[in-house]
Amino acid sequence: MFNIINSTWFFIGIILLILGTFVTVFDYPQIQYFDNMDSQMYASLDSETKEIHKRLQIELSIGITILLAGGMFLGLSLFRKKRRS
Repeated sequence: MFNIINSTWFFIGIILLILGTFVTVFDYPQIQYFDNMDSQMYASLDSETKEIHKRLQIELSIGITILLAGGMFLGLSLFRKKRRS
């Protein structure tokens, strides 16, 4: 069906897709837990827990970026020819 032209980019893409998927799948439910809290309950949390929520949001955005980069590498491996020196 598809011909893998650049196998190095293909495997990098697969690894990035797996890594990005793990980050996204494991962080999203934790962020939803914080987002679904009442404003009173969230305000009563200590500053360390609020900082964890902010870090989880940053980690999720990085995970999505890694996921998109993996898809890009995977797509490029199918369409871009390998340069011969």
